[in-house]
Amino acid sequence: MALHQRALESSIVAPILDKKISVHLVASIVSDPKLGEPKQMQGYIKPATTTALISVISIKIGKALYKTHLPLRITTAEHLTALPGSVISCAGILYSTGEKRVAGLFAERGLITVVHGSATTGRITGAIRADFRDVALRVGGASGALIPGLVLGDTSLETHAFVNDMLLSGLTHLTAVSGENFAIIAAFVLWALQWLIPNLRARLLICALVLLGFIFLVRPSPSVLRATVMVSVLLIAQARGVRSSALAALGLAISLLILIDPFEATDPGFALSVAATAGILLLSEPVTAWLVRYLRYRKLAELLAISISANLICTPLTIAISGQFSIMSLPSNFFVEPVVAPITIIGFIAALISPFAGGLAYTLTLSQKPMATVIVWVATNFAKVPVIHLSKGFAGGAIGTLVLVCGWIALRWRSWGSR
Repeated sequence: MALHQRALESSIVAPILDKKISVHLVASIVSDPKLGEPKQMQGYIKPATTTALISVISIKIGKALYKTHLPLRITTAEHLTALPGSVISCAGILYSTGEKRVAGLFAERGLITVVHGSATTGRITGAIRADFRDVALRVGGASGALIPGLVLGDTSLETHAFVNDMLLSGLTHLTAVSGENFAIIAAFVLWALQWLIPNLRARLLICALVLLGFIFLVRPSPSVLRATVMVSVLLIAQARGVRSSALAALGLAISLLILIDPFEATDPGFALSVAATAGILLLSEPVTAWLVRYLRYRKLAELLAISISANLICTPLTIAISGQFSIMSLPSNFFVEPVVAPITIIGFIAALISPFAGGLAYTLTLSQKPMATVIVWVATNFAKVPVIHLSKGFAGGAIGTLVLVCGWIALRWRSWGSR
C-alpha cells in the first residue's frame, strides 16, 4: 500500500494538482456513475454532481501526451450515463483529494464525449439493471424503490431520508451487495439443481458460473469481489463439511484480497466482511442450537442464526468505526431477516426476465412488495430510537467487545451454575 501511495504521489499529474491547469484525457469508466445530493453553500445551493471512478488511458498536459493507467475520480455537472467499460474523452482541471485509491479529482470542464460504449457483457447487464429499475418504478413507493437495492445494490431510486433511516436502524448492509446476497443466490441455485443434477461437484460448478454472471450484473467492485471470495469460503465449507478447512480458506481469502488490493487492509467494509464471515463460521451452529429451544422450525432458526452471528461479531467494529451503537440494530435485522431471502430470490428471477418479459417481471416484483414494506416499516420506525454515542477507535471497539463478553457470560451462567 505504501508503494502504491508513493506511485500516486509521484505520478505525472502530481505537479499540476490544484493549479487550475486544463488537461485533456481519454479514460475508461470503472464504476457506475453516481448522482450526489445538492449542497448548500454560502448563500446558494450547489447543484448535484455525478461522480465515478475512471482509469486514464492517455492524458494531454499542455503539448505533451502521456500514456498511462492512472486511477482518478471524475466529477461532472452533466448527467453521465455511460456504463462501466465505456471510454470517454473530455477536458478538465485536476485537484487533490483525500481519497487514497486515486491520484486526484478530475473536475470536468466542457463536453464529455463517449469514444465507444461498454463491451457486450456490460451492455447486457446494463440493460437488465435499467429494465428492472423501470419495473420497480411501476411498483412504486419506498418498498418498490427498495427492491432493486436489495437484489442488485441499485439504490438510485431511494430517497435520502429513507437511506438515512436504513443507516440509523442498522439495515444499510441490505442495500449493498454483500456476502449475504451471494449466499442466498448460491443456496437457491444449489437447492434447485439438486432435483436435476445428482452430482455435487457438477452442481457447485454450475453455481459458480451463476455467481460469476451475478458479479457482472451487480458490478465487480472491490466490495462485490470481497463478497464473492467470502461466499466461496462458505461453499467450500459446505462441500467438504469441515469447519477448520473453511477457516483456513478464510485466512487464504484475506491474504489474496490484500495482495490484489492493498487498500483493503484499511477498508472498514473489508474488516466487517471478514468479521461477519468468521461469525457465521464460528457462531452459527451454537446460536442455531440455542434458537431451536424456543423456535419450532429449525430452518427458521438456521436462517436467523446467520444474521445474529454476523451482527454479534461486527458490533465492536461498528462501534470502533462510527462511535455509535444502535440498540435496535440487532432487533431490526432479526425482524427483517425472514423476508430478505424471498425478495432476493424472486427479485433476481424478475431482474433476469425483465428485458424480454416485463409483464411477468412486474408481477413477480409486485408480489414481493408486501415483504419489502415490512423492511420499510422496520427501518422507518426503528430509526426513531436514539443511538448510543460512544468513543471511536480502540476504546469503542473495547467497549463493544466487553459487552459481548458479558452477554456470553450471562448466557452461560445457568449452565455453569448447574455444573
